[in-house]
Amino acid sequence: MLALTPAIAADITWSTGPQFGGPTGYLGILTNGTLIEAVHLAGTNGAPTTVDPGGLNLTFATVDSPWFNATFSDPPNGIGDAAWSAIVANFEWQVGTDVDAPTFLTGLTPGATYQVQFFAGRSHTCCGARTQTFGDGNGHFSDPIAFTPGSYVSVVGTFVADAGTQHIVFDDSSNNPLLAAYVLREVSAVPEPSSVALVLAGLVGLVAKKVRRA
Repeated sequence: MLALTPAIAADITWSTGPQFGGPTGYLGILTNGTLIEAVHLAGTNGAPTTVDPGGLNLTFATVDSPWFNATFSDPPNGIGDAAWSAIVANFEWQVGTDVDAPTFLTGLTPGATYQVQFFAGRSHTCCGARTQTFGDGNGHFSDPIAFTPGSYVSVVGTFVADAGTQHIVFDDSSNNPLLAAYVLREVSAVPEPSSVALVLAGLVGLVAKKVRRA
């Protein structure tokens, strides 16, 4: 009898994303592709929070993540949108050890292309010397982001899912990684209109052949 081998996490291509601090920091949230989920790690399961309801209108689920074991509230951060300011300032972190989360992302469709954008930053003056990277469990890590007060730089990972879940590693230089929020989008390529037209034409031709034969 053949043994079943668990799926290996997909390789992630990492890039430095937009900044997400300041009066219009929410404009740093990427909007391409199809939204799968937007999540705020708040240390509790609570009511959803909508960022910029008159414009971006993006609703974040408020969750208690099983992968982090503590919460923190930063001082005022100068971010204009009240909801986004609260999401960025209130986050979860892991005390004294990095986070290795084999099933951090769930509900994925194998073969589909996804983009995940992570938001982690500080306004507190405690941690300016710290840096954090994000990994895929296969040894591919993002460039480090700094926790200099007010330096809010997102990290973006793109991958083709090979299973229903995706491994994520959170590696902090002080072994105290944090995460305020993330947005997951499907960005699989959409067929060109001309390609769609060719497929439709082929289907029409097949139907016409069947009708003539009948």
